[in-house]
Amino acid sequence: MERLKSPRDFSLVYTQGKPSFGKYVVVSVLPMDRKISRVGFAVGKKVGNAVTRNRVKRRLRAIMQGQAGRITPGFDVIIGAKQKSVTASFQDLEADLCRVLKYSGLLTSNRSGSTRVSEEHA
Repeated sequence: MERLKSPRDFSLVYTQGKPSFGKYVVVSVLPMDRKISRVGFAVGKKVGNAVTRNRVKRRLRAIMQGQAGRITPGFDVIIGAKQKSVTASFQDLEADLCRVLKYSGLLTSNRSGSTRVSEEHA
């Protein structure tokens, strides 16, 4: 799984991708003809100051690293944080993101159980 960084790639996913909404996150997915999936993170200024936004991004990245082996290849994905994500616990954020990814068809079940990343790492 690689990072999605280019503003052009973000625009493409936002305009042509299909969004799925959770309580704490919005996941936009665009099928691509690649052997890997790329993931980008979007946390807007409405979420909070820079410290808060970076904390939310670190948590989302940690969750995605734990789920990397379960992500279906061939997609560009943008994970956007909602304002409520600031007050969510790590476990609630992880459960919501996994539920939305599963609904989007991105998570496979090739691992048994979830790999929990502790709060200290996020």
